[in-house]
Amino acid sequence: MEHLFTEEQFKQVFMGKDFAFLLRKCGNDYRYIRLNDAAKSLYSYDVIGQTISAVMSNRNAEIIIDNYNKATLTNEQIDYGDYAYYNAEVRKYETSVRPITMNHEQYILAITKEILYDRNIEDKFLFMRSMFDHASFSTVILSNTGEILEVNANFMNEFGLCNEQIKQQPFIHLPIIPKAEISAITDYIKRASMGENIAREILTFHTVEKYERYYLATFSPVMQGDDSFAVFIILQDITEFTEQKVELRLKTHGFEVFKAALNSAAGIAILDVDGRIIDINEMLLNIMGYSKENLVGTPFDFIETRNHPEDYLTNMKKTLHAGEIWRGELCYRTKYHAFYWMDVTIIPLKNEAGITEQILSINYDITDKKRMLTELKNIERTFRLITENTNDLIVITNEDGIIMYTSPSYTHYLGYESSELQGQFYSSIVADESKNAWQNYLNNFECQSDTQFELLLETKTGLPIWTEGNVTVVNDPDRETVSQIMMVSREITHRKERENNLLYLAYHDSLTQLPNRRYLLKEFPTVLANANIDHTSFAMIYIDGDNFKEVNDQFGHETGDAFIRKFGSVIMTSIRSHDLVIRIGGDEFIVVLTGLTRDYEARQAQMMQIISRIRKELQAGWTIEQHHFSPTASMGIAYYPDHGKTLDELLDLADQALYKAKELGKNNLYIIGS
Repeated sequence: MEHLFTEEQFKQVFMGKDFAFLLRKCGNDYRYIRLNDAAKSLYSYDVIGQTISAVMSNRNAEIIIDNYNKATLTNEQIDYGDYAYYNAEVRKYETSVRPITMNHEQYILAITKEILYDRNIEDKFLFMRSMFDHASFSTVILSNTGEILEVNANFMNEFGLCNEQIKQQPFIHLPIIPKAEISAITDYIKRASMGENIAREILTFHTVEKYERYYLATFSPVMQGDDSFAVFIILQDITEFTEQKVELRLKTHGFEVFKAALNSAAGIAILDVDGRIIDINEMLLNIMGYSKENLVGTPFDFIETRNHPEDYLTNMKKTLHAGEIWRGELCYRTKYHAFYWMDVTIIPLKNEAGITEQILSINYDITDKKRMLTELKNIERTFRLITENTNDLIVITNEDGIIMYTSPSYTHYLGYESSELQGQFYSSIVADESKNAWQNYLNNFECQSDTQFELLLETKTGLPIWTEGNVTVVNDPDRETVSQIMMVSREITHRKERENNLLYLAYHDSLTQLPNRRYLLKEFPTVLANANIDHTSFAMIYIDGDNFKEVNDQFGHETGDAFIRKFGSVIMTSIRSHDLVIRIGGDEFIVVLTGLTRDYEARQAQMMQIISRIRKELQAGWTIEQHHFSPTASMGIAYYPDHGKTLDELLDLADQALYKAKELGKNNLYIIGS
């Protein structure tokens, strides 16, 4: 195959931004034969002659080889998509894998295109990227298999590591992670890669100098739909806070120690009973934008709040006047009138007589959380806008295939209202041709992740509609046995019609519409298998018209073509329904008589009965352009398994027998070996 394209030809055929690869199958791996310029730019060295396993990471190699194997096994094009983190960007790629067989070798032509993807995930990733670049905490980005993609400067400074030395290494292999924490961290990464947010887990790490430090860790997935392609880790150093907690258990420094501990984690304000600020910590001052001198002695109401419902603030004051703790969320404005949200706990501090003397306000900044919730709501709203307005057919079913939701495109393409489909089995709109494929998927969906297949649907009026769908299973985290199936499909009826037409042309002769040699190559294994299973024989009959050249020379090519079409039609109508007629070229045809007995004399009688029918129909003849033709034909015959056991052997022997028949004169037949 590598000789089919020179390196220069391959570059010219596959020029442009798309990545093109030509590989040869080697065992359970594939070796690079040709790459276009775009594909070569992906590698820092020449990979020609290398295998995928030698060039790619284990995960990428496994995905690519699995899809290549599917293509070679099915002998059909396979399309699949993937995401990659490349040069600080998330990129989406779609690859078309085309299997090619030549000289008994299997090849793969793979063309990868970078495609645009949902802006929501891009916005979300840019938001996460901004957090990464500007976070005051140590942050890490991992692949969804746990390899380090990037770390920020705080992480490197805190642990004394070198960025270039740790990239692409498994996170759990870092020297800062104690053995006792490996199992827990591995579990958190795995859960986050499956879409779960892991928040506020306390972990122990070691610095390069082996000092033990404590961190509050968050593991967040970066998602595309229901799939994560990266894990975002935030590490907040709480060593000081943890040590203070230990100290609190050992000593009783009272309120001052408690306040010092809280200062490292929350904004603290102490008020008198009239609501005037007595003290306020640096964290809260930094958030508000004021200095301590501006606020001490002023009413806390001086800090401008966003408009909350009147009864909300009234209930807060009633709770405090009753000497009870109030908890809630409040939105304030900074000195510069920017909004920020706080999770607030207000505690009345009482003396021994139970009288409130001071008020403690503990404030956690939840501005980012609120922004993220708003972002998620926007994503949900955008998703609904997409589903309600896209031309794609979107359906969600339960694990039994009962429809829970359909997009309006089902009304457009199939004529059903959403209310007519909800609660019905999806199989009720699947045509008989595709019911087995859909049911097989339902029976085995727990063993599959993302799946793509084609289904033939029926409209409300019974018209067929071909669709190509991507199916994703969404598992309920709280109920292991409950799942939802989401399928996003597009209508491909016209494409299927074109494919069927091309497939027909590939396996049929353009002049006679009879099967061609390629069709015989495809069907012969089935004919052979049936003969062995049923212990039967079949005859390979090579037929050649006796005077076709004279017809062409005397009456012209148009009449010659009409003559060949009629010649093939007569043979076709003279044989049985399970026999084959193949046009080889010119006036040469192959007839495969199947299901014959292996008893020689009985088989002769079966075959001669059909040959007699062919000769009789040829002798009756036909008229073309007022010219009557009654042609004769010479025939060469070989039997399976008596004379040969492979297609090439039987064709060669039948051809030799035809030559012998022609030596005997026109309208004769000869059986090889007779």
